[in-house]
Amino acid sequence: MHSVGIGRARERIRRAGAVLLALSVAAPGFAASVLSLGPNSVQALVAQQLFNRAGRWYLMDEGGVCYAYLEAPHAQVETGRLVLAAHLVARIGQAVGSDCIGADFASNVTISGRLNGKDHELTLDDIRVDHADDEATRDALNMALQLSGQGTSRAVAIDVLEFLRTRALNSSESRVRLDRLHILNVATPGNAIVIEFDLSLSAP
Repeated sequence: MHSVGIGRARERIRRAGAVLLALSVAAPGFAASVLSLGPNSVQALVAQQLFNRAGRWYLMDEGGVCYAYLEAPHAQVETGRLVLAAHLVARIGQAVGSDCIGADFASNVTISGRLNGKDHELTLDDIRVDHADDEATRDALNMALQLSGQGTSRAVAIDVLEFLRTRALNSSESRVRLDRLHILNVATPGNAIVIEFDLSLSAP
């Protein structure tokens, strides 16, 4: 992940938020807004919302003894799914005191989830392991996803409201606050995520 690219993506999102803000204030009867997230913005969204512990996404963490996390992510959209290539670091087994009796893993993996929208969040369901270097790593990653509740029976939530608040609307240039966001539809044309939503704003 390149810091320059993410910085540019954040600036574009901030500007897009300002434009949406102006449209909403100028036309209060406007029924819905549309936010299109291109590849750089998708990368920034995933980095902020999922890889939010020193650049890591912890799938499981038993007090730092037994753990599994992903790092160095590369996110992209393919055929309605968010595809995430990352580096897996794991120590999976039984915690005994300050030791984890089990196996260590360090490998590049790819997982993906189907994109949907609910309330103010993008959700990833039908999460699956698309690539692992070997079957032992695949089994370890599947175990970590299941133990974290983020396997195929559960969904991962990405908070779009929080993302827009921190990256776009709560800038020093605007005192208008985004109070509510409700996602109406999510589409994935090409390599972008297009979110149709309505919102409510307030100002002092």
